[in-house]
Amino acid sequence: MTVALRILQSIRPANAASFARRRVARPAPRFAEGGFRLAMQEAIDFHRQKVRLPTRGYRDLAGNAHDRAFVVAGATRDALLAGLHGAVDAAIADGITLPQFRERFDDIVARHGWTGWTGEGTEAGRAWRARVIYETNLLTAHAAGRYKQMTHPDVVKVRPFWMYRHGDRRRPANPRVQHVAWNGLVLRWDHEFWKKHYPPNGWFCSCGVRPLSQRDLTRMGKDGPDTPPPAAMRRVRDPATGDSVEVPEGIEFGWDHAPGRDWAEGVVPRELQKPLDVLPPELPRSERAQAPAAPAGRAFTADSLAPGLPPEDYAQAFLKEFGADVGKSVAWRDAAGHVVPISEELFKTASGAWKVAKRGRDTEVLKLAETLKDPDEIWVNWARDADGALYLLRSYIRWAEAERGFVMFEWAARAWRGVTAFPPDRNTYLEKERRGALLWKNTVNSE
Repeated sequence: MTVALRILQSIRPANAASFARRRVARPAPRFAEGGFRLAMQEAIDFHRQKVRLPTRGYRDLAGNAHDRAFVVAGATRDALLAGLHGAVDAAIADGITLPQFRERFDDIVARHGWTGWTGEGTEAGRAWRARVIYETNLLTAHAAGRYKQMTHPDVVKVRPFWMYRHGDRRRPANPRVQHVAWNGLVLRWDHEFWKKHYPPNGWFCSCGVRPLSQRDLTRMGKDGPDTPPPAAMRRVRDPATGDSVEVPEGIEFGWDHAPGRDWAEGVVPRELQKPLDVLPPELPRSERAQAPAAPAGRAFTADSLAPGLPPEDYAQAFLKEFGADVGKSVAWRDAAGHVVPISEELFKTASGAWKVAKRGRDTEVLKLAETLKDPDEIWVNWARDADGALYLLRSYIRWAEAERGFVMFEWAARAWRGVTAFPPDRNTYLEKERRGALLWKNTVNSE
């Protein structure tokens, strides 16, 4: 059986009569009672390629960054994240129910001594937190799998229209007004509307999308797709960075994206997508996994600064590129959608002394800022400190024909913090950092 045929057979007829029959005979599954009835390989693949990342809160990642990262707000230890990641995998692949997941959640929390998380103090709070993790991951994985299925070229040929379905998986007790208004809306699969309105469109949103053929539209009495609704927007404050951003009306902050779209369309090429495992024992160089070929070089647009300036002037030049300053730090979202703190600590030693001139980076700080703002690749990998303890490194790499940029951040205690920013003095040093999991790749400028 071809992939396209399997997908087409998995998609039920989508005319009005079939929807009516399904509502009466087979109500949509309720997450409070169990998971999805059938495992979907695309949903399993989507979940398993995610890189486990520690975060302080859900807002530390932009919505589309969750396509590549598995996070649980407040979970900062990899062993804890690994346990939760495995429990969610069992829900997606094996169909464990919410009550079963709650039992696993309680066991994982107790085993790893996780404390201080929202909902911990009461039985109702613990049940709510388990439900958030369970439903959010199942809903988005299922949506991503469906997106991958419905955008398959062979499927698009026969079912090029998508219908928005309010309450597709369960009848919500408190329907969102805009979601009800979109119910039954039919647009082409590649319409701009779906980039921000493809469900789920908020916490516990149970909306979905059904693909339609031209014959389906005819049976429903439609000559063609509908007129799209007006693109009403509202301004909200990004709780992680403080920036004012626009979000479509009817969609909660952080949900204005199509789950799985970045994964399906290759923000990171599919052949390079993989989870991040705990640091393995050191292997001989000949047995190490090789990094992909380096992207094509791009000349920097930033200028070099004059030599001999006070160190704080160089630091200030870098910081102002992000709206920060000496004595003023900011939270900034990188190209992958992750929050990164930007402060003068990037250029200071543990004792507080300036280290701007280290490795000749003082005159090149604007190029380092450009590397962070417009990288070719973002990698995440394990490393060990002097005491042998594991910690995470995130590396931002920018290629140029004659010079290379490099910015590195690490997870330390409770937050991502910058630890160094410099042009490497040896190509081998830079290549060493192109290991682990490729979190993001500039697929536009680096091809």
